[in-house]
Amino acid sequence: MNALVPGRECGNCNICCIVPAIDKPDIQKISGAVCRNCTARGCAIYEARPDVCRTYYCGWRRLELIDADWRPDLSGVFVELEVGNIPPQYNANFGLILVLVGNPLRTIREPRFIDFVTRCVANNIMVSLGFPGPHGKQSAQLPLNNKAMLEATRRSRAEVRLILEKTLKRLSGHNFIPYDMVHGGQDFST
Repeated sequence: MNALVPGRECGNCNICCIVPAIDKPDIQKISGAVCRNCTARGCAIYEARPDVCRTYYCGWRRLELIDADWRPDLSGVFVELEVGNIPPQYNANFGLILVLVGNPLRTIREPRFIDFVTRCVANNIMVSLGFPGPHGKQSAQLPLNNKAMLEATRRSRAEVRLILEKTLKRLSGHNFIPYDMVHGGQDFST
């Protein structure tokens, strides 16, 4: 899972510099905060950036099964990969968290988003719908691999859309809790 999809570059996308919390000994950044080194031209310390930044690539950069035009800043979907501890009932050694960073309702109603979720569920790939936490709060996610979704994928795109809308409504009402950093001393948050 270390290979990158040929031809895909981050370009002006900096979603990974904003959305996730980073809690490593050499860098901390609260969720929803822009990294202090993120500029209009990219990373100000790109050549000397921390290892966690050097080695991180979102699912769009790593997986060909994600459409080429789904770069997070353009699609509103930040695909985070889950590796390790994937339950044995799934057909892939990774899971996907589809974090909605644009207009969530519009995104989940797009036919290509619905079709992507349908393919993942039908192919037994672990997939969750995610919502970034507000500034300094933990994100929320709910699994999409459930009996109701599997049955919906066999019936119609409209039924899948309804389940996605219900899942989004649950995520929107989530009680976001503060993210407690384990490490300290290298806060890169703005």
